Amino acid sequence: MQNFRSWFVALITIVVFLILGFSAWLYSQIDGSLPQLDGKKTIYGLSTSASVERDSNGIATIKAANRLDLAVATGFVHAQERFFQMDLLRRNAAGELSSLFGKVALDYDKAIRVHRFRDRARAIVKQLPVDQYNILKSYTRGVNQGLELLHAQPFEYLFLQTDPVAWQEEDTILAVFSMYIDLQDEYGDLEQTLGTLETLFPPEVFNFIAPQGSKWDAAIDDSQQTWAQLPTSAWPAASPSNNSSKTLSVIREQLIASQALADVEHLPGSNNWAVSGQISTTKSAIVANDMHLGIRVPNTWYRARFEYKTERGESIAITGATLPGAPNMIVGSNGNIAWGFTNSYGDWHDVITLETNEDKSAYLTPDGYQDFTYQEQMIAIKDQKSASLQVRETIWGPVIGEDHQGNLLAYRWVAHDLNAVNLNIINMEQATTVEQAFAVAATAGVPAQNLMVGDSLGNIGWTIMGPIPRKSSNFGRTPKSWSNGEHQWQGYLSANEYPKVYNPAQLRLWTGNSRVVGGENFEKIGSGGYALGARSQQIRDRLMAKEQFDEQALLDIALDDEALFLQRWQQLLLEQVLTEANIAQQPHWREVKQYLTTEQLSADSESVAYRIVRNFRLEVRNLVFTPLIEQIVNVAPDFKAKPLYRKIESPLWLLVSQQPNNYLLQPFDNWQALFAQALTETLDEMTQEQSLAEATWGQQNTGAIQHPLSKAVPILGTLLNLDMPAEPMSGDTYMPRVQGKTFGASERMIVSPGHEQSGIFHMPSSQSGHPWSPYYGNGHQDWQQGKPSSFLPGKTKYSLTLLSY
Repeated sequence: MQNFRSWFVALITIVVFLILGFSAWLYSQIDGSLPQLDGKKTIYGLSTSASVERDSNGIATIKAANRLDLAVATGFVHAQERFFQMDLLRRNAAGELSSLFGKVALDYDKAIRVHRFRDRARAIVKQLPVDQYNILKSYTRGVNQGLELLHAQPFEYLFLQTDPVAWQEEDTILAVFSMYIDLQDEYGDLEQTLGTLETLFPPEVFNFIAPQGSKWDAAIDDSQQTWAQLPTSAWPAASPSNNSSKTLSVIREQLIASQALADVEHLPGSNNWAVSGQISTTKSAIVANDMHLGIRVPNTWYRARFEYKTERGESIAITGATLPGAPNMIVGSNGNIAWGFTNSYGDWHDVITLETNEDKSAYLTPDGYQDFTYQEQMIAIKDQKSASLQVRETIWGPVIGEDHQGNLLAYRWVAHDLNAVNLNIINMEQATTVEQAFAVAATAGVPAQNLMVGDSLGNIGWTIMGPIPRKSSNFGRTPKSWSNGEHQWQGYLSANEYPKVYNPAQLRLWTGNSRVVGGENFEKIGSGGYALGARSQQIRDRLMAKEQFDEQALLDIALDDEALFLQRWQQLLLEQVLTEANIAQQPHWREVKQYLTTEQLSADSESVAYRIVRNFRLEVRNLVFTPLIEQIVNVAPDFKAKPLYRKIESPLWLLVSQQPNNYLLQPFDNWQALFAQALTETLDEMTQEQSLAEATWGQQNTGAIQHPLSKAVPILGTLLNLDMPAEPMSGDTYMPRVQGKTFGASERMIVSPGHEQSGIFHMPSSQSGHPWSPYYGNGHQDWQQGKPSSFLPGKTKYSLTLLSY
């Protein structure tokens, strides 16, 4: 017995030591992956020493003797702070996530490989001008040394049980391609959706469901497009003979599972606006920008300030946001100009209906039938054999699938061309006027954006930054055959053809992902699925309501969560649903009416009224359109309704306001019954195991801003404290303050060039990607609460000197 006890004690002692040893090793690995913040480090590629100064929030001021040295230092900093994020960006575009995460990512990789972005990135690198290639090479050197000089590999790889792969020049191009995927339609879903509708419905019904314009249009030139008109004939789902035995809720669940339907109505976009120096307190222009993206930990952007000298000896100082993976400033101010972006949603891609021979081995072109070409793609899968994929291609682009009639579809996309990506945006760092920024915009290789720019002289301007294809005619809303040469791209617009607006008479400019201009300028840009103009309109009206602006006044617009868009839905509820007769039948509705008559309608996190009206509208939308979508899916199983949600408000409101009987969908006898059902379902959802008073908008819209590892392995999120606090969020979709649980303003910037000291910058999540960083999560609360925080970096707290060999 004594021996057993001795052996048992020895065993426990060994186990304890093993646990302690493993814990110490694990701690050393996580701690060793922290970036070096102070001291000195010698790295290759610098012509002389450079420095990296960080403030208490980790905002880096990178000082270098020239632009190449700056690229080396920037790459070093990006890698030490954000290499895992950079890795995800390149793999996302290249279709190489399976080698990191295994088979779970294989379907995504197979789908994205149709674009062959790594092949295209290599081709782009080979044809870059020498000066741009040298910057890219310098940045790549900095990245790989930043990674190599960490005491341990980034902690994410420890838990994934894999090693990071060195950065290559082409990976920066892939990082930009990843933004193409995020900001543009990589599979032509909207065009395919509209094409299906066009084949199934007569023109009057098609134009009703998918209108070009609406009462919410807010173009900066006051142009209008055709509004939805109520058709005379009903759609098939309104017929009793088509009524399904399934309940609408069951139908809706099935459609969501098949991805034909979705609850969300937000889309990647942004707000930006500018005021002229004639109406600003600084006498310079003031530019405001908040770019709406999915929000994660760490944030998409990395805040920085660049200081260097040009070849002419001029000093450059530029502050703003960078994209880890790229050597340039994305948005910011250099003291002479300030600029920001919103996604343009122009027509930068076309779905092509192929006319094939009988066995689909060849397709018709203006020069006759041609055989398809095939490119083999090998996809590495972690811990498994690689998978092979054959990408079928045409002279116009890859084959992306079939339509519901069995026709093969090809895809023509700006992202497939050599001019899709370049480093010309770096020239914004040295631009001094709006006109010079316009010139840069017309040559920049980025996903086409609405560029909003203002200068220290007080001028303001808008244009498109990014390649604009020149088309043979006005086509591209729905898939077309290109077999006879009628439809084709004819190169790209030259700089002097670019649409632009300079110093408008109203002294104000604004964009919010809706259509910006009409007429000839619109014909150049086209439509790739604009947002409803409600957000742009609210920004415009706020700008027109004041005569003079400072930075705080523009921040107030950015934080505006008043629900002007929903006011007519509030009135509908009060006048047609919450009547005394209905309340007599449903006494608990009186509390609903009290909220709607006493609360100002805004997406405040504490609002109950907002949640009621918002969700009531969505329930009405679902009850009205779900049977229709089911009918479409029965004919076209791959149909996706989500792209229609961008402008679904126009036909929806026509129906609920005019209430035509021939569009009253089964099983409802009248529109009031449909409204009552929508309110009942809204309240049932809100009051599950709680009172209505507890059912605030913030309860539904609680932040879920997570690190990718936390999503994959939740226990790591808890153990390492990876995620941002789950707190109620104010804001929503159809207002300037766009905010969802995991979506919203990835930054807010308000700055007047030459007056950066009074500028404002918010950024959610974290500047650092490491949970043990001393500034992990710093600044997040300012972003959430709307508290003004400085555009410029603060006092230096950490100082690192990079020495040259």
